[in-house]
Amino acid sequence: RLAGAIGSYMGKFYPEGDVSTMSLTLGGRTIFENGKFVLDGAEDELSAHMKLAEYGDSIDYPPHQKFVEIGVDFGSAGGTTDITVLGSDLTGEYVVVNADYRS
Repeated sequence: RLAGAIGSYMGKFYPEGDVSTMSLTLGGRTIFENGKFVLDGAEDELSAHMKLAEYGDSIDYPPHQKFVEIGVDFGSAGGTTDITVLGSDLTGEYVVVNADYRS
């Protein structure tokens, strides 16, 4: 989904952008560079990285602080600015866990 979202953004807001200079990493592993995906044999490694961030069936409080590391380098299209983006997916499990939270 990440690569699709980035591609959609580039097409909509920066259609003249050159994706041949872009790269994407997941868990430190390059998954896109030189204008194409490079997943040769990486599926098991990437899947393991994603599974390390799962909560699992039971959640003990406080929840873990694990994350999925995603790197995006827009290459020549990105200028010289570095940013950090934090995100969350609002899965059903997340909503249920936090539904009764009161501040």
